Amino acid sequence: MKKSVGFTLIELMITISIFAILVGIGVPSYQNMVKQSRIDDATTLINSSLIYAKNTAIAHNRTLYMRVAGNTLTLTTSDADIVNKTTIATSSNSSLSFRALGAQIINFRANGTIATGNIIRYCTGDSGIKMAVGINGDPVTTSVSC
Repeated sequence: MKKSVGFTLIELMITISIFAILVGIGVPSYQNMVKQSRIDDATTLINSSLIYAKNTAIAHNRTLYMRVAGNTLTLTTSDADIVNKTTIATSSNSSLSFRALGAQIINFRANGTIATGNIIRYCTGDSGIKMAVGINGDPVTTSVSC
């Protein structure tokens, strides 16, 4: 009588069960990692846009204006010529919002300073960041629930 080579049904079921448990444990961790990666990417893009706006205002010795529309930061001159556009759309359920003193615009003066009270908020799902932009254009980032 020949001995058959292969796996028994019990061995296959145990292997599949262990695999299913491991996937069940790993998926939520992966989803949190993806969400945090989106927030980190948005933070980097917003910081880069603010630094670019400040440096460009200083280099050209003129006032520049940063607006938020949808998930896009747009940097313009007083003649409404677009200097730079940064789109921060890392997810379909993400949102970028903005609050400034008096208007929905951050004015970067020719010396690189801005008025205080500017808040940029980015949310994806139920978590996100809030950036308080200081007088020198340097943001202070905090995590928030959305």
